[in-house]
Amino acid sequence: MGTEHGTGRRAGRLRVREVLTVQLPPHLLRAGELPRVAVGGTLEAAPALCAGLVAPMRDEARDFFDGDELGTVVACGTVMPALLQHGSGDPCRVDVLDTGGRLLPLNWAGTEPLDGRVYVEGGLYLDGELAPGTEHGEAIALCRRAYRVAAVRRYRRTTDRPAGPVPLRRLPAPAEAHDDAVFVVDLVAPAGP
Repeated sequence: MGTEHGTGRRAGRLRVREVLTVQLPPHLLRAGELPRVAVGGTLEAAPALCAGLVAPMRDEARDFFDGDELGTVVACGTVMPALLQHGSGDPCRVDVLDTGGRLLPLNWAGTEPLDGRVYVEGGLYLDGELAPGTEHGEAIALCRRAYRVAAVRRYRRTTDRPAGPVPLRRLPAPAEAHDDAVFVVDLVAPAGP
């Protein structure tokens, strides 16, 4: 499942740049909540993990993260909760999943939130509510980083698995987003030291 592409030499060591594939929900594209960045451009983002399946893990289980070309993810890590106060005074739980140094905002979706070590299956996606300057975006600022947009693709939604990838030059405009397609973007983080 995982994708790691692009190698280079640095001080005699092999350097691998990871490609992180993230889904672009059509309803957020149509609402204009996601930026229109071209392939090769830079996008500051905190891709969120939308949990479809969650289970507690033993403390000794190792951290891991594995994603595929459709943004589907399997991960194990530690939940770091934080509370936000909304105008009504009601706390809103915002969690971050630490998968061995990779920090991801965690959207529990229809699953029951857990604390401690967890196993999660789900999908990575971009969400305008996590943008810089928003309440939720500031709560998960430690997850945000600059990425280079390596590719954007549209898949045809089928009853089994999305098929027929079509390369795009940029993230789709609101009028181009429709529910019978799956849109994904490949993000590459700058190489570290």
